[in-house]
Amino acid sequence: MPMDLKDNKKKWKNLRFIDSFRYAFKGIKTVFQEERNMRTHVTLGLVVFLISSFLKLQQEEWLWIILSTFLVVIMEVLNTIIENIVDLITEHHYHPLAKKAKDMAAAAVLITASFSVITAIIILLPKIWTIFF
Repeated sequence: MPMDLKDNKKKWKNLRFIDSFRYAFKGIKTVFQEERNMRTHVTLGLVVFLISSFLKLQQEEWLWIILSTFLVVIMEVLNTIIENIVDLITEHHYHPLAKKAKDMAAAAVLITASFSVITAIIILLPKIWTIFF
């Protein structure tokens, strides 16, 4: 390995294990601060968790609610990563392939959010229905 690549690698590698966590939390903070959709997804997820806590869900139901909620958040992070990389590569200039990549990343979030809504409807709606009707 050439010397300059080896030296450059040291600059990007975390020197301590705890640094990995620090940078990960910094990433969470950044995506939460900069992405309105992330704040919306987290807020709606918390609302679903709150509603779920009053409905006395079974363990399997909780697992589905938690899985679907976290998948939406994960997809939003991945969408943000893709958007940032595309913007970096294109230097914020329009390119049809860049638009396709961004649109498909957004579609992944939409599909995952739809899965989450369907999961919530299947699990929560019958329980809410029995309370009010």
